[in-house]
Amino acid sequence: LYLEVETFVFQTLKGENLSKKAKERREDLLKKIKDVKASYPHEFAEKGLEDEEESENSLSSPPDSVSIASDRYDKEDEAPSDGNQFSPVAAQDLQFVLKAGYLEKRRKDHSFLGFEWQKRWCAISKTVFYYYGSDKDKQQKGEFALEGYTIRMNNSLRKDAKKDCCFEISAPDKRIYQFAAATPKEAEEWVQQVKFVIQDTGSNIIPEEEEEYDDVGQVNSEPVDDSIYEEVKEELLSSEPEVPSEESQEQITTVSDSENTDYANFYQGLWDCTGDEPDELTFKRGDVIYIISKEYNRFGWWVGEMKGTIGLVPKAYIMEMYDI
Repeated sequence: LYLEVETFVFQTLKGENLSKKAKERREDLLKKIKDVKASYPHEFAEKGLEDEEESENSLSSPPDSVSIASDRYDKEDEAPSDGNQFSPVAAQDLQFVLKAGYLEKRRKDHSFLGFEWQKRWCAISKTVFYYYGSDKDKQQKGEFALEGYTIRMNNSLRKDAKKDCCFEISAPDKRIYQFAAATPKEAEEWVQQVKFVIQDTGSNIIPEEEEEYDDVGQVNSEPVDDSIYEEVKEELLSSEPEVPSEESQEQITTVSDSENTDYANFYQGLWDCTGDEPDELTFKRGDVIYIISKEYNRFGWWVGEMKGTIGLVPKAYIMEMYDI
C-alpha cells in the first residue's frame, strides 16, 4: 500500500497539470513520505536490499521504490492475456503505421489510488495495436492483434470531462482494452481506423484460380486445308491500309477513353495526409486520386495516382468520389 501511495504522489501526479494548491499538497505529501522513511530506516533498508537483489544484473543503479512499483504494475498489466508475444520493436521502427498518437489506457487491474488510467503512445501497425510509454521507447509495453476483435465507443468508463472520449476493443474469451482520447472527435477517428483494419482482416481471403469453362464441346480433329492460310495472306498483302482522318482519330480516342474510364476507382482525400516516405503520396482533403492497385489492401494501403505522381495511399484517408 505504501508503494502505491508513493508511486501515485511521486510519479503519476508529476506529469499532471496541477493547480497551485494541488502542487502544494503534493509537496506536503512527499515531505511526509520522506519523514516516514526516516522514522523507520530499518524497514526500508530491508526493502532496499530486496530491490538490489532483483536488479543485480542491471547496468544502471538500483531503482528506488517508486520505479520498482511502477515496473511491477506495468509487467502485470501489460502481459498479453492470450499468450501471444510479439517481438520487441522500437516505436520509431514500426512499419505501415495507419494511426498513432497519445491515448489514456485503462489498467486491467487498477487500484483505488489513481492507477486506473495511464498515458500511452499507441500505434496501429499493419494489423497489430501497439502501446508504448512514449513515442521514443525502444520496446513496446504491450500489443495485440486486432483480428477477431470489435470496437465501440463507451461513455460509461469515466464520469469526468472525458466521458465521451472513451472506446473499448473487445473479443470473446479475450482481454478487453479500454482507451480514452483527448477529444470525442479523436476517439471517433481511432474507432473508424480500427474498424477499417478489422474489416480487412476479416475479408483477407485468397481467391482460388477459376478454371476455364469450355462449352464448345469436342473439337473436330480433321486437318485444316493449308490453302486457307495462303488465301488470307494474299488478301492482306494486296490491300493497302487506310490512313484515318484527324476527325476519325479524335472520335476513336474519345470513345476509348470514355469506355476505359473506371469511375469506381476515383477517390478524394478525406483528410490531409503528408507522406513519410518517398513512395507515399502527399495530398489534401478534397484532392482527386485515381486508385491503380489494391495490392496492399491487407495492410491498409492502396497504390494511387495524383497529378502524374504515383505512390502509396492510406485507404483510411480517402473516400469514393462517385456514388455508383
